[in-house]
This record gives sequence, structure tokens and C-alpha cells, in this order.
Amino acid sequence: MNRTTAGILPGLGGWIWVVAGLGVGCGGGGHPADPPVAEPHEDRDVIRYDAGMAPLDFIKIVTVAPSSSAGSLALPGRVTFNEDQTQRLASPIDGRAARILVKLGDRVRPGQPLVQLSSPSVGQIQADAQKSSSDLSLSEKSLERIRKLQADGAVAAKDVAQAEADHRKAVAEYARVKAQLSALGVSASDPAVYVGLRAQIAGTVVERNVLLGQEVRADQATPLMTISNLDTLWVQGDVYEQDLSLVKEGDPVVIHVPAYPDQTFKGVVGHVSDVVDPATHSVKVRCVVPNPEQRLKPEMFAQIAVQSRATRDAIYLPSKAVLNEGDRSLVIVATNANTFRVQPISAGADVDGQVRILRGLVPGDRVVAEGAIFMKREVESQ
Repeated sequence: MNRTTAGILPGLGGWIWVVAGLGVGCGGGGHPADPPVAEPHEDRDVIRYDAGMAPLDFIKIVTVAPSSSAGSLALPGRVTFNEDQTQRLASPIDGRAARILVKLGDRVRPGQPLVQLSSPSVGQIQADAQKSSSDLSLSEKSLERIRKLQADGAVAAKDVAQAEADHRKAVAEYARVKAQLSALGVSASDPAVYVGLRAQIAGTVVERNVLLGQEVRADQATPLMTISNLDTLWVQGDVYEQDLSLVKEGDPVVIHVPAYPDQTFKGVVGHVSDVVDPATHSVKVRCVVPNPEQRLKPEMFAQIAVQSRATRDAIYLPSKAVLNEGDRSLVIVATNANTFRVQPISAGADVDGQVRILRGLVPGDRVVAEGAIFMKREVESQ
């Protein structure tokens, strides 16, 4: 339970009434169950300024304390494709797009043709396939004959070894060309100049980067199309290394997105990265979220609430208490001697009006929770 104490601090041109709220009472890393800001109950909890003073009519101070209860760990996130169910279409040969068989938003099935290419390379691959088939047949017959002669002692061992090596080479070449034909979906016996590039998975055409008549190269970096199954998506988040022990694979998560403020989406933590980002000192977390109605869209911003089963002390402040200057975060700390100072901190994401303090404050610090901007100007003007 929060306790509040009222006190008087010397203000500019008079005295300032302030409130000190003791205890944060937040969850173990996510939404605090009991915010640390004390609500005013009497007129004396509000600063009254004389006419002509700054247009700020109250200042509040809170005394923060850690919470060690388990709960929800809030992480900023972004919706992405499920890469396990996404195909980025590329061409195995150079050619020209003769027909575009699907458009954006179309649902496709495995094996369905997407783009028809015209390419002289198809005929060359078919010719290579016929030659490699003939070479393989000859090498098999030659190897069989050599082995019979070896049994009669009529050939040297080196001749047998050479025949076996030639056979292995013919087998490998035939397998290579056969794999090319299989990828193109054509046979070696039917002459062709057209080839169809096909879908490997069932999904939706979410991106198309090929136009009719466009030259297509086998080594181009940009995929011709992207097919993805949107029934399941990933939500990627960042967890600070201080909170890494609170997130485990298999933990349930609840996803919130600004597009649907009254709806939540449930999923699980699918993977926690083994690498720490040296710039942000955070770790990537991947959540797998069912999306049967396809209301979630890739690239949406999201908030991830991890239902952590672990516990750890955490400090939260009202978002009004945290001031941002470029890439710096600051708070105004009130000392026991009734003086104020600017304190740099490291802060987490703002979730429901509460900010996780990662570094820069310790339990017992007294922080200006309302009126921080005004107090910062006054501190810096001294």
C-alpha cells in the first residue's frame, strides 16, 4: 500500500507544498500494479503560486522503491513476417518475364506458377541433361567391363581406379543437371524456351518486384516476389540485458497494437537471441503469434507483455518525471537538504504512463514527478 507524506520546501519567492509517495508497488518488469504517484486529497497537496509567477500550479515529489513481485514485462516490438513460412522468389537462370501470373494480395498454393520466364538457357540445360545422361550410361558400361577384366587379371589396378573416378564424375554431373531441370519444372526430352517459377508454400503475395518484359538475372539481390503465410506472424521485441533472466522460451505473451486498442493477441516466446546488441545492450526476442483473422499486419508497432514466471526488483517512475533531451534521459532529484539537481538516467519504454528506470536511481531517491520541466529550468538558471 502506498503512503504519502506532505512537506514544505522553500520555493522561488515563497514556500512549495510537495507530496512524497513511498513505494512503487509495480509488477515484476511490466505494468506497475500500484503507480508511485500520490494523488492529492487536500488543497495543501497542491502548490499555490502568487500572481505573476510561473504558470505551474503544483509540484509533486515521489520516493521510489523497487518491486519484487512477478508479473508482466513490457517490451517495445514490431510485427514481422514468419520467416519459417515465407518464400522470396528468385530465378535460377537469366531470362525475361514473359507473363506475370499473380498480383498483390492473391492467395497461392504450393506448386502454383507465379512468373513465366523466356530464356535460351532452358534449351542449353536440356541439352546438358541429355549429354550427361549419355555420359553416365557409357561410364556404367565401361566400369562394368573393366571390373570383368580385373577379375581375369587382364587390367592394372590404376585402370580400374580411373574408370571408377570417371563414373563418379558422370553421376555427379547428371545429378546437377537433373536438379536444374527439377527446379525449372521441365523435362530433358521436351524442348522448351519457357519456364515457370512456382510457389513453394501456401500463402499470400505480399510483395511483387517484377514487371512484364523485365530482364531477370539469377544473381539479382531483390526477390521477384514475396509469398508469406499470414496466419501466423512473428513479433520481434528488445529486452534489456538487466531483464534477460525474466524472459524464457515458451513464456506466454500478450500483444497490443495501436490499431486495435481494445483487442489483444496471444502468443508465446519462440526464441531469445544469444547475442547482445553492443549499441543498445538489448537482446532480440521473437514471439510467435497466431493471426487467423489476419488483423495483425507486418511492420505494425506493438507492445509485448511477457507473462514472466521469474521475479526481479524493478523501479518505475511516472512518465512525466522523465525528461528527454536528444538521446539523454533526465530526472530532477530532490535531496534531503531541500535542494534539486538534474540526474541523468537510462530509461526503458513508456508503457501506460510508467517508465522502467534501468540505471541512474536507487531506492529511496526522491524525484520530482510533476513539474519536472519547470524545476529543471529553475535548477539550470541558478
